[in-house]
Amino acid sequence: MQNTDALARDWLEAKRAEGKANRARLIIEQQIGEALDHRSEGSQTHNLEKYKVTLTQPVSRKLDPNVWESVKTGCPYLLHPVKAVFSADATGCKYLANNEPEIWAKIAPAFTTKPGKLQIKVEEL
Repeated sequence: MQNTDALARDWLEAKRAEGKANRARLIIEQQIGEALDHRSEGSQTHNLEKYKVTLTQPVSRKLDPNVWESVKTGCPYLLHPVKAVFSADATGCKYLANNEPEIWAKIAPAFTTKPGKLQIKVEEL
């Protein structure tokens, strides 16, 4: 087994280097965005002498459900730019699995469960 103090030290050094590289990349990205034309939404590609650079401008849109309720009649139902999204409720799934296993067993096939990336935090003492 490796020395865990050495692994923690190496992790911190790598994290610092990653942060420095990330800050440098963000500055360069800003300069590229100022130097090349780009759309207000979507992608635009530039073929330079030695590089192909694609600038993509995402735009996020959020819906205020209360305001939508008051204005939705101004748009035909089939053209409503909203959608209902079904997603798993992690808290509810865990509750059923731990407290109502018979119910959970009946509905569990509808859910996929997989672990995410292990999160690690290291702090110097």
